[in-house]
Amino acid sequence: MYNTVLGAKPLHLDGRTFYYSDYNFKGHKVYSDTQHWACCSGTLPQVAADYRINTYFHDPQGVWVNLFIPSTVKWRRDGSEIILTQSGEYPFDTTVQFDVTTSKPREFSIHFRIPAWAAGASISINGRRMPNSVMEGSFMTLRREWANNDRIELDLPMTTRLEPVDPRQPQTVALLFGPLVLFPLTEKRVTLPHADLLGANRMDKRSWQVKTNSSTIRLLPFIQINDEQYSTYVEVT
Repeated sequence: MYNTVLGAKPLHLDGRTFYYSDYNFKGHKVYSDTQHWACCSGTLPQVAADYRINTYFHDPQGVWVNLFIPSTVKWRRDGSEIILTQSGEYPFDTTVQFDVTTSKPREFSIHFRIPAWAAGASISINGRRMPNSVMEGSFMTLRREWANNDRIELDLPMTTRLEPVDPRQPQTVALLFGPLVLFPLTEKRVTLPHADLLGANRMDKRSWQVKTNSSTIRLLPFIQINDEQYSTYVEVT
């Protein structure tokens, strides 16, 4: 979502759409001037509508939290309506908060997806950190009797890391922070020392920078890029 469709430009009234992302060294977000009312004109809003379908799942034991989006899900259990409200500024903040509302205490399970990059993730209930082992790349399950106004805080630590374009080209990498690819805003192909790229400084919640001997390179997540030229990958030395 964050590195593709959430960064799409809005649909035009004449059916022109931006949908497929440009992940070259000299990338731009552009509309197609030749295609009006292509299949993307329908599938782009359909993808956005699917977010609500894919955020939560359920089984007889409880609910599964798959996506971290400010939202509310409601269901009934043993005659009691249960509401789980999710809030936070993920992926620009590491903490996602969940508030339970229920007319009567009820026992059920809540399963939280722990991303594969989130080493050291932790969960707290009502301010108390749980001793449960949280394994990245899996679901963490909390089963207990939940009461009204119970609060869960899921902390997903985020650090910078490099991912190569493929195993045969390990020096051509993308810089990531948590789930976000950080795109250098540049007019030319970028080559940087490995340590300098990994040491990108966070300037504010939604931008980063890397300083070189000759310049400063700004990096943005895909959803923050408008008309700037960007590079998806960087050559590291």
